[in-house]
Amino acid sequence: MSSKKGSSRALVLAIVFFVLSAVWAVVIFGFSAQDSEESASLSGEVTEVIIETFEVKTEPDIIEYFVRKSAHFCEYAVLGGLLFGAFAFLRRHFEKVPYFAAVLSSITSLIYAASDELHQHFVSGRSPQLKDVLIDTSGAVLAGLLICLILYIIAKAKTRRV
Repeated sequence: MSSKKGSSRALVLAIVFFVLSAVWAVVIFGFSAQDSEESASLSGEVTEVIIETFEVKTEPDIIEYFVRKSAHFCEYAVLGGLLFGAFAFLRRHFEKVPYFAAVLSSITSLIYAASDELHQHFVSGRSPQLKDVLIDTSGAVLAGLLICLILYIIAKAKTRRV
């Protein structure tokens, strides 16, 4: 594959990952736009499924808290992974972009998490929480670290075969 062809393929993949990131950000925004009753109802339904499926004997409020915070973490792990892909492929197209796809995706996720919590200030029954920004960001950071680890393992496996 020629360098120009590989470069344009990388740009297309970067755009695809940025579009997927934007779509996922809209999904996150939609969850944050739910008022407190809608949000509690959704997490309550998930909590009931967990309690019934695993026959959990713990207080439902504890499980529901875990469900809500896990949702924050997972939403942003997906966002961080998508942004990682976008920045990684963008780097392959524009050589001057730094190699720090994980750092860039984590910072971008942090900014979005903070703006999303600010958005909740304007939603009925919701309020911004600093701990949610930290949970969100930690999901994005973990996604970036896991992708880096997987890429490292793949690279090591390829060098062993040579």
